[in-house]
Amino acid sequence: MRPTMAQAKEGACCPPDSHPPLAETSDFHGTTISIEGVDSAGPLPLYLTSPIEAAVRVAVVFTDVFGPDSGHHKRFCDHLAKSLGEGWTVVMPDLFRGAPAMQPYSFLPNWLAPTVGALPMIYRLKFRHGKETTVDRDLVQVLLPWLKKSGVSTMTCCGFCFGGWMVGQALAIPETPFACGVGLHPSWNVEKLHGRTEAELAAAVGSTPCLMLPAANDSDTIKPGGECTRILAAARQVSETEVSVPYIDMKHGWCTRGDDADEKVARDQADALERCAAFMLKYGS
Repeated sequence: MRPTMAQAKEGACCPPDSHPPLAETSDFHGTTISIEGVDSAGPLPLYLTSPIEAAVRVAVVFTDVFGPDSGHHKRFCDHLAKSLGEGWTVVMPDLFRGAPAMQPYSFLPNWLAPTVGALPMIYRLKFRHGKETTVDRDLVQVLLPWLKKSGVSTMTCCGFCFGGWMVGQALAIPETPFACGVGLHPSWNVEKLHGRTEAELAAAVGSTPCLMLPAANDSDTIKPGGECTRILAAARQVSETEVSVPYIDMKHGWCTRGDDADEKVARDQADALERCAAFMLKYGS
């Protein structure tokens, strides 16, 4: 059954007035490899900021719905690796395997492309990139065993938009190997596509350290005072401001798709990256 417009509105990763798709920025310095997959899915592509053999600690970065070959994704990984320092490698899997959940429709004007792409995106997220494929298969059966076999001792994660939902899922794995996670303009409302609520995901994350960095137009439930934030803060017995730091001048997508020629966007991109690195160093070292 195809998703309805109501489901698209509730479960869409990107709220109205989000940043449109952005072509890949050219200033990145890592390499892309592929590791063996399972079933018929084929190999899983990974972007690495440095060889995995040199890594003691890893930060896994989950992409937004436009995938790793778009916007500032790879540049973010490179800058995060630099902020984390020696012994860290940043790994970004392409869970879409070259066919992003949201197609850019670059031949359409920015105001029209998201509307045209919304229903196909929701269909892909619901039926192709749900928990069974992205978490149970690609994360648990493919990526995590490869990282452990490579000798990595500590794992952390962060993610944007859909990737922010992946952070929640990663932290909710029973006996999760992830020490902490950061959601940058995260879309936990993707849970609704699968008949679950954001609050249920927060409860499953429990006391594992999780930091939310929502934009102004992101869901209120992941901001201070929101239900998810209250659940996460109570589980860790910390204040809500240690769980959620809203960026009130930003709109959804600013980290991966925002125009860094805009002074405020560039400022908050840098601030979010440093908060992410500091959180990982605090809980993943």
